[in-house]
Amino acid sequence: MKGKTALFVSLLVVVVALGFLVYTGLSSNMVYYYHVDEFLPRAASLQGETIKVNGKVREGSIRKEHMNYDFVIHGAVQNVVEVEYHGVVPDTFKDGSDVVVEGTYDAGAKKFHATTLLAKCPTKYDPQTQTAKQNQVKKS
Repeated sequence: MKGKTALFVSLLVVVVALGFLVYTGLSSNMVYYYHVDEFLPRAASLQGETIKVNGKVREGSIRKEHMNYDFVIHGAVQNVVEVEYHGVVPDTFKDGSDVVVEGTYDAGAKKFHATTLLAKCPTKYDPQTQTAKQNQVKKS
């Protein structure tokens, strides 16, 4: 009976240790993803947390000085977030493009400090519709 108890306690310790490692590993790497329209109502409570925010770059809002970029992303027309980013931007980053920024929000300055900037692919890469494919085949 003594051997079974020791085995049970050993297995319990291993399972608890593995559970703790998985929990701490996942919780430190989790980053919440919001659209601008979802983010703004929660912005103050998310201050200082690393999050991702998705939106469209407002036309004419991109200001560049060396590798420093300031721009505005929006969801609905009235929902806007000012973003500052330092670094190299993708070729697809331009006015009207969909972007995902990762970083922290400063509620006092009402500015999002991005550490990562991802520009989504433009719609020209979307698959063609079946009708367009058929028209191309007929032309050939």
